[in-house]
Amino acid sequence: MLSRSIWILKWVITMIIILAKGNPPEEPIKCSNNFTNCTITNSYGAFPDRSTCHAAEAAYPSSEQDVVLIVANATRAKRKMRVATRYSHSIPKLVCPDGENGLIISTENLNRVIKIDKEKMLVTLESGVTLRQLIDEAAKSGLAFPYTPYWWGLTIGGLLGTGAHGSTLWGDGSSIHDYVVQMRIVTAGSEEDGYAKVRTLEENGEFDGEMKAAKVSLGVLGVISQVLSSV
Repeated sequence: MLSRSIWILKWVITMIIILAKGNPPEEPIKCSNNFTNCTITNSYGAFPDRSTCHAAEAAYPSSEQDVVLIVANATRAKRKMRVATRYSHSIPKLVCPDGENGLIISTENLNRVIKIDKEKMLVTLESGVTLRQLIDEAAKSGLAFPYTPYWWGLTIGGLLGTGAHGSTLWGDGSSIHDYVVQMRIVTAGSEEDGYAKVRTLEENGEFDGEMKAAKVSLGVLGVISQVLSSV
């Protein structure tokens, strides 16, 4: 009787594994033609006020240089900009550029893990890298993250912007931003700056106040291009 119960339990578990297909959320940015006339939502399919967020255009930079060019052109044209992540997992509609002429900058293609320093336990990566990518790449170097949130579709830029955290008392605690030691962020600039500026911010550095603000900026202070974090 016991062996039959165990067999049934194994069968049920096997069927659950087979049938439970985890699919990522739909693409949050949808454009009608050549990345223009766009709408954006979040991974839940609706913002709290049930409104539809429109933008004139969406851009998908694949390097920091691309981000600088996009931000410069938009600043020169006095367009409102917002940053969107790969799956747009955040509930509030801060991703909405507010107006039909707005620009959405997606970090989907800023997805490279640039360097892992095993000895110093530091990792350099672009802001569109997902938590799953980061965990997998760190594991190849024998490193692990004790403080991650539950869903690995989140991006590093999104994690920082929303103050995401896990649940641990290990090290500095469970908030991702507390482990960031340096970041590069592209912001609007003056005409003398070419309408865009790359700021390198460091923990306890010259611009420590700006670093603290940029860490949990809700994506409204600029486009995070690179992050250096301890693990």
